[in-house]
Amino acid sequence: MSVFRRIFLINKLVAVCVFILATGFQAAVVQAETVDVVENLLEQNRNIEGEFHQVTYDEKGKQLQVSDGIFLLAKPNQFFWDSVTPFAQRIVSDGKTITVWDIDLEQATQKPLSGAVGNSPAALLGQPAADVLPHYIVTTLGKEAFRLAPKDDQGLFQSLTLEFENKVISTMKILDALGQTTVIEFKNVETHDGVTKDNFILGLPDYVDVIVEGQ
Repeated sequence: MSVFRRIFLINKLVAVCVFILATGFQAAVVQAETVDVVENLLEQNRNIEGEFHQVTYDEKGKQLQVSDGIFLLAKPNQFFWDSVTPFAQRIVSDGKTITVWDIDLEQATQKPLSGAVGNSPAALLGQPAADVLPHYIVTTLGKEAFRLAPKDDQGLFQSLTLEFENKVISTMKILDALGQTTVIEFKNVETHDGVTKDNFILGLPDYVDVIVEGQ
């Protein structure tokens, strides 16, 4: 092989390597910028309250369950999620402990907040976005629409889509590991400057069977 031929091949190889590195760097920059956008949007939606309409579909698109209720979020790590119909259930976090109360079943489960949500969808709205988003690969679907895919293959869901309208959260779509899709529509969402901690203290009646986990 001639010297010129070798030089040509070497230069071509260098060019390919530079292209690959540049492409990878560009992708990393785009990913970082997208994460920053989502983080800012989520942080703007941490002190909010409103109503929700939730529908779950099976892998073939058949409707399985519908529920409606109200919610309240407040920094730091506090939330109140109250499903009113058709089955009454309250999910409350006081910032340290999360309690899931199935009212009709007269049963409640309590867990440490960190162990209860981890990198699950609940953490997105209840905990600082900067702590949660590193668990996901974030891509842009539209001006205010994003898909989040868990980096951990052992997660309970395959992907999660967040949609905003004028920087206010409007829809969350969750595709779980079984192929079921849950769509949560947020309505009449309002921001607040902070609420008292009493809103996140759940007084359970004596007849409720309480199961404590993670101790």
